[in-house]
Amino acid sequence: MIRIIWMFLLITVMTGCSTIAPTPTPPAAPKATWSDRQAALTRIQSWTLSGKIAVQTSRDSGSATVDWTQSQRRYTISLLGPLGSNGLKLTGAPGHVTLQTSDGKTFNAKSPEQLLAERWGFHLPVSNMNYWIRGLPVPGTTANTQFDQYGRLTRLVQQGWDVQFLGYSNAGGIDLPQRMSITSPSLNVKIVVYQWHIG
Repeated sequence: MIRIIWMFLLITVMTGCSTIAPTPTPPAAPKATWSDRQAALTRIQSWTLSGKIAVQTSRDSGSATVDWTQSQRRYTISLLGPLGSNGLKLTGAPGHVTLQTSDGKTFNAKSPEQLLAERWGFHLPVSNMNYWIRGLPVPGTTANTQFDQYGRLTRLVQQGWDVQFLGYSNAGGIDLPQRMSITSPSLNVKIVVYQWHIG
């Protein structure tokens, strides 16, 4: 189970993950072009969010609550498992990442990808979540995209990952993802954001 909890934190987002309940679809958003939405989302560089994440692999599954604070290029992501167990805290900035566990252990690396690969052997594009959580493709890499009638991203296939945006909520006057599904051949992740705060 500790391998799954690490993936919760470091991906900081499904069949079989019924621990995340569906949330109501927000009212229809005003129409806007994707280029306008993309520009507005790109300008968001600081935020806090709270929500829940569920992960399933072929061998295990689980869920946890997540709190994510981003301030420009610095971030803190905290995860708490069921009944207050398995607390983890990830803090980082470009070039350095620190992970603290509930039992007092600390791990360091140059990137979250490196930390995950060195400690548990997983090779995942962790840093992509900085973009995907805002409803953006990662710039500079090929992406197949689909949009709804309001110009919002509904599906993104990038670097072997299938990211589906299942619902949006409005925060700070802009639509941001509320429910997401992220899948690969070996991993299924679902994220529900309960609250966004921009700036």
